Amino acid sequence: MTPSKFVSRMSLKRFAVLALLALGASKATAQDVLVASPVWQVPKDAPDELPKLKEKPKLSFPDELKATPDIGYVIFQVLLDPKGKTLGLHPRGTLAIFERAVATAGWSWEGGRREGKGVNTETSFAVIFNPASAAEKSSEATPRLLQVSLVVVDSPKSAKGQIAIPDRRETAEVSVDEQGFVSTVKHVPAGLEGALTVAVKNWRFMPARRGGQPVAADVRVPIIVVSRDAISIKREGKLVQPVVTKQTRPHYPFGMIENGMRGEVLVDFIVDIEGRVRNAFVVRSLNPSFDDPALDAVNQWRFEPGRVGGNPVNTHMQVPIFFSLDETGEGGRGPLTTPKKPDLSKLPEQFRYDTAPRPTGTVRPVYPYALLRANKDGKAMVRFVVDTKGRVVQADIGESTTPELGRALRAAIECFTYEPALKGGRPSLALQGFAQQFSRDEKWQLVGDDDLALLRREEKKPETILKLNELDAKLVARSRRAPQFPLSVKEDVTSGETLIEFLIDEEGRARLPRIVSASDEAFGYAAVQAVSSWRFEPPTRGGRAVVVRVQIPITFGAPAKSSEKK
Repeated sequence: MTPSKFVSRMSLKRFAVLALLALGASKATAQDVLVASPVWQVPKDAPDELPKLKEKPKLSFPDELKATPDIGYVIFQVLLDPKGKTLGLHPRGTLAIFERAVATAGWSWEGGRREGKGVNTETSFAVIFNPASAAEKSSEATPRLLQVSLVVVDSPKSAKGQIAIPDRRETAEVSVDEQGFVSTVKHVPAGLEGALTVAVKNWRFMPARRGGQPVAADVRVPIIVVSRDAISIKREGKLVQPVVTKQTRPHYPFGMIENGMRGEVLVDFIVDIEGRVRNAFVVRSLNPSFDDPALDAVNQWRFEPGRVGGNPVNTHMQVPIFFSLDETGEGGRGPLTTPKKPDLSKLPEQFRYDTAPRPTGTVRPVYPYALLRANKDGKAMVRFVVDTKGRVVQADIGESTTPELGRALRAAIECFTYEPALKGGRPSLALQGFAQQFSRDEKWQLVGDDDLALLRREEKKPETILKLNELDAKLVARSRRAPQFPLSVKEDVTSGETLIEFLIDEEGRARLPRIVSASDEAFGYAAVQAVSSWRFEPPTRGGRAVVVRVQIPITFGAPAKSSEKK
């Protein structure tokens, strides 16, 4: 549609609305001002209670705009201390006159709370100026804006780094359906198609009405475009670094206990304004077996947040995490245990090694989803054979509280790799055994706070977990380890398939995998074990990180068979 046709079309719409008003079809005679609820800036781990206005200020529609047919708004970013004191307030309006209309308003807040205690918060909220044609109680009305957000874009880059860009004010036309959702966005300025469409489709409207019934309609809307680097409240002054207040000791990986390897992992993370760790990831590591224990520990750390000019700020940090077994054997005792001096005298000759196999790669067993959700504890033990190349070539369940726990532990053991045992200076077969306690207790390192939080979310707020088709873009995998072909299937079985469901959290980590179906249950357990280590680019909607539910089919091909079995 050409600009002239667009103007003509909008003029006709405005004329129709004015005609209805003249005929007495609408009772609305004036514009109104709406203060929208605050929105948490970081969706992950929001406080239990967001800040609340103690009393909404009296706001008036600017006299100069009494005849406007257009929507307007001001979006505030507000930084509050635990008692609700305003530490920073940054407004952005579609027109300067709207910003002036709210400039003298007094905003009095009750602070946000987590577990009953006040916390620092940074939220955004909007003051929306709807025209007379969008009156809430009118039987004939245009779409009424209820919730709005900024359109965030990346800053362009030069040879010297990112180039700061000023805020921009643009307009677009949106189609609002009968439920108040944006179905299409049209007449988007060049270069903003992706970011603008994603943001605006997350806005919410009260739909247009004809004869008192909701109908689909188009409406012209203003857009505020800001750079990603400009969406946080700016502070001036010298940075005071965060100070740790709680530092959980990392657990030495259970699979590394026998060989006692030292480990070092460099972890990158953000300490937010509340003193909590966010977006932790591994920069480098000497051995991947140490990565998850390092991240698990750092994610439990708490800080007095960094400050600039006395106000809390998000602070970037990098910390090396070191692993070693102390002289008492503590500080690294994991959930898998094995005899320190096994008695080999009763074993067949081929298993009587001189030097035990040393683990080189391990994985963490996955707690079966159904048992975890039912909060059922238990124990399993698996005996397995390590061949002369350090591979697990046979694994049998010895004892198990339930069949599911034994199968889950066996799937984990089959992923282990070793330096082979030695006998007479040559690689030798070795028979090993491990027992695993399955419990929510943190000392077993099988279930973290994030897993339990997602379990509660599935039970109490399943509607907050999105579907794939609701995301801004397709998922992008960072790391996807292929599953092991299970050793327990019959020798004549050369292929298999399974369907696995799991959640991807706001940091892109696969969580709570479970088997939907499988040609053989062993394929399901092997796939769940692999999926538990997968990582993705964080899924987003409207530019914000979200949790998404995924179902994915996994197929297995014929493995390379080994003859070195018990």
